[in-house]
Amino acid sequence: MSDAPITRPSALTAFLLTFVAPGLGHRYAGDYQRGQIAHMVAFGLLGLAVALALMPPVNLPVLLLMALPLAALPVWLIVAGFGAAAAARRAEREPAALMAPLWAVIWLAEIAICGVMMFSLSSIGTVTTPNDDMAPTTLEGDFLVTWKDYYKDRLPERGDVAVVQLPGVKGDRIMRIVGLPGDNLLSVLGVLTINGEAAGRDTDGDFAWRDAGGTHRNAPRYVETLPGGASYRVLQSAQGMFTGTLFGANLRIPDGHYFVIGDNRDQTRSSWDFGMLPGLVLGDRPTVILSSSLSSLIGKSVQP
Repeated sequence: MSDAPITRPSALTAFLLTFVAPGLGHRYAGDYQRGQIAHMVAFGLLGLAVALALMPPVNLPVLLLMALPLAALPVWLIVAGFGAAAAARRAEREPAALMAPLWAVIWLAEIAICGVMMFSLSSIGTVTTPNDDMAPTTLEGDFLVTWKDYYKDRLPERGDVAVVQLPGVKGDRIMRIVGLPGDNLLSVLGVLTINGEAAGRDTDGDFAWRDAGGTHRNAPRYVETLPGGASYRVLQSAQGMFTGTLFGANLRIPDGHYFVIGDNRDQTRSSWDFGMLPGLVLGDRPTVILSSSLSSLIGKSVQP
């Protein structure tokens, strides 16, 4: 019988193998049962991420919940790695022979399958605000999460913010829907009247921001409330009351069409300029601002 000392598994190797594939470090240390548990927990987190991807990205708490399993996965790998290292220190046998490349391929295949499922099932999209037409709700360069294809099978409500394609304009634009099919719209000094009911307009101080060119901007801010209750903030100076609208125009919105306008009434083009938009050009629904040049907008919802 040989008296040669047993070469025990390396704790460092066991720790590192866990990041090659969950459970591999435990298997190397000879702890097969905990290795199986480590792998199943990691795979379960991927499965939970796929399940949560089915949720609509309506607000920041929902987005954080959807990201939780993916954020927990590296934490679990670190915990499992320390567990594998501890198992290696306790081992009283030679390190187990492993087919590490095979286990790595299996783990990468699981990640790839779950990733494809998340991409195909998730309703999460993104859009970058192309200009300041929607200030103060969102500014040029802001990065927003969208609910993909929301308006393909849902009717818009008055006050909704939507991603739209405008006639003769390349790329997506973000606009607010203030007029629905069949509505009669009248504009007097920038104040909208819809079906005979004037939109509420309350002063809300001034809004200051820096545009994409670095110029400081400032404009009077109002809380506008549409018939039906949708409320949001708009910018409009005294001069802006005479621009971007047909003074005193009374328009009826055709069936299947919508009146859209930006919240920055001093700057935005609107359906006064390019006409009513057919419902077919309404696409995604913006939800949450993820990054902005104005920190107070980050995490805010753009919907009323």
